[in-house]
Amino acid sequence: MKKLRVGLISFLLLTGVSWGQDAMYFYNLGIDSSIAYRKIYYFTKALELNPKLADAYEKRGMLYYFQEKYSKMIRDFQAVIELTPFESKAYLMLGLAYMKGEDYDVAIDNLTRAIELEPQLAGAYSYRAEAYRLKGMIDEAIQDSSKAIEMGGTKQTIGMTYSTRSKAYRELGQIKLADADFKKALNLDPEYDIYKFFSITDYLANSSGESGSIKAVGRMGAALIIAIFFVLIFKLTLSAPKKDEDD
Repeated sequence: MKKLRVGLISFLLLTGVSWGQDAMYFYNLGIDSSIAYRKIYYFTKALELNPKLADAYEKRGMLYYFQEKYSKMIRDFQAVIELTPFESKAYLMLGLAYMKGEDYDVAIDNLTRAIELEPQLAGAYSYRAEAYRLKGMIDEAIQDSSKAIEMGGTKQTIGMTYSTRSKAYRELGQIKLADADFKKALNLDPEYDIYKFFSITDYLANSSGESGSIKAVGRMGAALIIAIFFVLIFKLTLSAPKKDEDD
């Protein structure tokens, strides 16, 4: 009986080591792959072998984000939090996923938790500012935007934050402040260069009969006008977080 117990323990130890190695084998294949659906397959296989591999949930969740599969992304980052409950960036990504689903209250709750865990996480303030703005809480949006700008960060993050605060100021009718912030967003993020064909007041003008934008449009060809408006429609929404090199 004693020999049987010893043999069983040895078997479990050996299979446990093999189980972990197999999971990491597939995880590393996912890291090395350059094709999204193959990466997801390998991370999924790794998780079948080791359901406690938090990094695999995180990597797969980020892939789901860029595929706009937000419900799957939410499940993966909830798993990350269950395994690593003090991971601030997991709460940030959950907040972003819920914001994409227009569940702003839950988004704000998760972003607030990210800030509680990492008070210097400027991105969490920036995304929460946008969630506040989308919910109609303009004062809170301006406060969070200002905090994120003060804390600093990448040009992309700060440029996005100026854009959020610009839109918030616009909703309060403070056009000069909106104009100033929009121009700062242009200067910080090269991807905003195409907007320089318009002044901020041209772009944000309502239907009150202002003619500045008409004059600006008149100086551009039809194809360029279409391109600019296409970018304006889609670019002035919440930017995605920067994609990891190994995703």
